[in-house]
Amino acid sequence: DLKDLVRDLYLTKQQSELLASRLEEWHLLAGDARVSSFRKRSRELQQYFSMDKELCFCNDISGLFDDLGIQYDSSMWNLFIDASRYSIKAVLLHTGNVLPSIPIAHSVTLKESYVNISLILDRIKYRDHRWSICADLKVVAILNGLQAGFTKYMCFLCKWDSRMRSEHYMRKCWPQRETFEVGSHNVMHEPLVDKEKIVLPNLHIKLGIFKQFVKALDHDKPAFQYLQTKFPKISDAKIKEGILVGPQIRELMLDE
Repeated sequence: DLKDLVRDLYLTKQQSELLASRLEEWHLLAGDARVSSFRKRSRELQQYFSMDKELCFCNDISGLFDDLGIQYDSSMWNLFIDASRYSIKAVLLHTGNVLPSIPIAHSVTLKESYVNISLILDRIKYRDHRWSICADLKVVAILNGLQAGFTKYMCFLCKWDSRMRSEHYMRKCWPQRETFEVGSHNVMHEPLVDKEKIVLPNLHIKLGIFKQFVKALDHDKPAFQYLQTKFPKISDAKIKEGILVGPQIRELMLDE
């Protein structure tokens, strides 16, 4: 009955605990009733995770997959690394998008830096698994040891010169970046992974390009006003900033 009441009232974990506490004080709750059962659901998997100061990481990838009942093949999984304002995480993504993603490293204090990402790769034993890595361009630059910020040679694939403005819209072919020599072409550190192991996320790129496209539209012209009528549930602020998700972008691409 308590579970039904919590579900019907859409209560959070904290709210359900408070409700149970009040019912217990009023002697309206059975003595064996508990609201903390879900906290134990990760107990069986805790043996596969360890703490190193501020980083929680998986210490046994194969054992974790066996416990989850998933046959492990490193070639079928990509390592995704990204950080938000509050945390940095490393997640295994199935290449066929059939199996769920599996978090293997997380920290709420570490930031995107060469030292921290090197620590994550070391703790999850990346050299033993050698997954392909899927990440945004900032993390890609860090993985290749490139200097952060407004650099001259920022691309990890070629020697595109960001300061040669006279050729940016004229020259199509730039020399390929063959090696990552420390001290040359904005390389600050030894690369952490092989360049061939990096996979650029298509959706990430598509979101960025479409964001710039929407922001470049004249807000007073019919094209921009059409977006407001096509997605009425999206706030005007998000439309002005071009914050659209993948399904919305695909819907627009098919719109004549």
